[in-house]
Amino acid sequence: MTTAVNADAERIIGQLQEGHAAMNAAGLGSPALDDFNNLLTEMIAEAPDPKFRLHEIVELLTRERGMTAKSA
Repeated sequence: MTTAVNADAERIIGQLQEGHAAMNAAGLGSPALDDFNNLLTEMIAEAPDPKFRLHEIVELLTRERGMTAKSA
């Protein structure tokens, strides 16, 4: 199972890095974006279940986005 977890983490982190590189190439890069990407990468790398951790992050961001949109 550890091998599968590591493979999941590597795949997810690879996708995060590709997206980050694309945002930088599009001129959207910033120190804050770099920090955010590094935080996500660290959270995925350290998670006992990387896919579930990604799911948790997406749910949190979706919920926060909804709260921000409702308050605007």
